[in-house]
Amino acid sequence: PDKWSSSEGVLWKRDLPGRGWSSPITWGNRVFLTTVVNAGETESVKRGLYFGGERRAAPESEHRWMVMCLDLNTGKPLWQAEAHKGKPTHGHHIKSSYASETPVTDGKRVYAYFGNLGVYCYSVEGELLWSRPLKAHKTRYSWGTAASPVLHEDRLYIVNDNEEDSYLLALDAKTGEQVWRTERAEKSNWSTPYVWKNELRTEIITPGSGKNRAYDLKGKLLYEWDGCSSIT
Repeated sequence: PDKWSSSEGVLWKRDLPGRGWSSPITWGNRVFLTTVVNAGETESVKRGLYFGGERRAAPESEHRWMVMCLDLNTGKPLWQAEAHKGKPTHGHHIKSSYASETPVTDGKRVYAYFGNLGVYCYSVEGELLWSRPLKAHKTRYSWGTAASPVLHEDRLYIVNDNEEDSYLLALDAKTGEQVWRTERAEKSNWSTPYVWKNELRTEIITPGSGKNRAYDLKGKLLYEWDGCSSIT
């Protein structure tokens, strides 16, 4: 279309509860997304880049971490699942959210990763298949987490770069069991890993502030080079 707005060129539109910076994903005629609903008052966000948005204290109100499925053609909700209910363990930046990691699916299972909370695996029909809690860690200025999980064959790969104990983690996609965990000499970053199939092998590429690194599928460091900015 030559014109597109909130009313022009739109097939459907639906309001959603809560707040989330995760991207929606599609498979077949389904849309999957994540959000976190605050039972208390959610502070409004003003436009533009600005300083002073850190909210370092964890909210006292109850939050609900949600995974939702919509019909791609109509926007009608097909199911929603409450992954967790409780108070957040950490603060966040006002322009971020507690649902900033994008879920991933293979058409059979949907994997939702909530940074300082854990991983939740659902069937495409909304049945919880497994969950794995992960230890919460401090992030720079309490900005929160954002690196999304990556699914490759029978493994789910997660990078969690934080201020205390950064790592690259491989989980069994069917069971959620840890396959391996590799420590990383990094502080807080927010970059999703990339699985790169090339002529030699398959590599896991991880951008970082200190170093950009390539690992093999067993978590062994293959090579590294200079890092990106201080906020990767």
